[in-house]
Amino acid sequence: MPTAAEVEAAKGDKAATDAMISRLESSLAASRDQLEQAETEALQAQDVLLTATEERDARVAEADRAREQVKLAKTYLDQSREAVGNIAADLYRGGASSSTLGILLQDDESNDVFYKAATIDALSQSQSHKLNSAAEAQALVDAWQDYSSAAEKAAKKATEDYDQAASTANSTLNRYESAVDPQRKLRDELIGHLATLQEQEEAEVRKQVEKAEAKADEEKLDSVIAQDTEPKVEDNEQAPTVGQVTPLTVEKPQELAASEPEDSQEQDKPNVAPTPEAETEQAEEEKPQEAAKPAPKPEQSKAPEPEQPKAEKPKATEKPEETSKPKADKPKESTKPKTEKPKAEEPKETAKPKPKPKPQPQPQATPKPTPKPKPKPQPKPQVTEKPKETITPQSSSNYSAAISWAMKTANDPSKYYVFGANGPNAFDCSSFAQRAFAQSGISLPRSSTQQYQAAPQYVSLSQLRPGDLVFSSSNGGASMYHVAIYIGNGQVVHARNPQAGISVTPLSYVNNIMPRAARY
Repeated sequence: MPTAAEVEAAKGDKAATDAMISRLESSLAASRDQLEQAETEALQAQDVLLTATEERDARVAEADRAREQVKLAKTYLDQSREAVGNIAADLYRGGASSSTLGILLQDDESNDVFYKAATIDALSQSQSHKLNSAAEAQALVDAWQDYSSAAEKAAKKATEDYDQAASTANSTLNRYESAVDPQRKLRDELIGHLATLQEQEEAEVRKQVEKAEAKADEEKLDSVIAQDTEPKVEDNEQAPTVGQVTPLTVEKPQELAASEPEDSQEQDKPNVAPTPEAETEQAEEEKPQEAAKPAPKPEQSKAPEPEQPKAEKPKATEKPEETSKPKADKPKESTKPKTEKPKAEEPKETAKPKPKPKPQPQPQATPKPTPKPKPKPQPKPQVTEKPKETITPQSSSNYSAAISWAMKTANDPSKYYVFGANGPNAFDCSSFAQRAFAQSGISLPRSSTQQYQAAPQYVSLSQLRPGDLVFSSSNGGASMYHVAIYIGNGQVVHARNPQAGISVTPLSYVNNIMPRAARY
């Protein structure tokens, strides 16, 4: 920055005047470059912060879900252990009467070996199922604990990355904002010196400077367009799924679901419906009790008897019916052997339809080994479910609604630019593009880098059409720091910066423009 005395001294000699004008013009260019560099660093850091924020939120949410799943898995394990304990207690209380040997040796009217075999098979299947469920529940707890540990580490790392990105974003933003006023003041002084040397009005000199800068920008744009000697439209075959974080290295186990108990008869059972297996177990335990209640109804004197065969008879009446279905007569006789009830009760065996649904849980038990024994058979990729913003590629879309909204917003003085803002009044460049495209039913990810990477197609700048997105990059395309919407006739509409706000400008105003644009 020359002093006022140096400028006055240069006016006396043409060569000195020309040298001073050249010096002032160089200072103007350097000042402009410095301000653009500070702005680029701030915008780049803000884009990184947006991505880090999404990563942190997704990782923390996944860690919370994993902790909840560990609790549900432990509850499921407690239920399974309780069922196994009940088996042991029944064997202890019933002794030989509930054992396989006791069933074979007992004498009754039918003395049907097939019936007894079916009863033994039903009991063994039920007990085996409960034992398998306990083993599966323990494996599920272990798997969810491993997954939860990995999710916790990922959440901690993502939080640390976010903190670092936020610190960088704040420092670069402060540096940019602190440079704006000094650089603007310097520019005004340089233009004033030029007006003095050229003996022109300052406003006229300012227009000349801005015209020269615009010409330089157009030359840069022409140079970028010329780099693409063969204009074409390319499909993005490796478009990533944006809005989802990278899955953890540990496979996600089978998820459990919490639910409220449907039956008031369920006692001391947690509000958990972990798997179809648990529901089957509960159905098997409840239905025998329902079948035991009608037994004492025919004769009150027999009421105490159901307590003895409680472990035997309910389940014995469940399973034989499957084997007895081909036999029309024997099932009726075989269902009554131990109660020695008169044949008048045989019509009351119409209650047998009640146990008929009981075989239904058994087919349901067949899927038990497949989904639950180990988490590997049904690993679920991490979602994200969040969610998560997924891209809906739509080529040849109608962008009129998007462009109309963008133009209306640019002409609305109540709308303005704020770093990281999401609307409805304040926007940054990527949230502005995201909100505009939503008007045309097109979903864009949040950051400019994600919007570029997720595009279904790329087009050269010479093939631009309204609705294409153009981007700025300071590192050769590894990441983006600015996005603008092309509206035709060599113009774009974009949220530029806090000073320029949201406006329509020539395409050449997009600094460090990428040679390829994105088409959705």
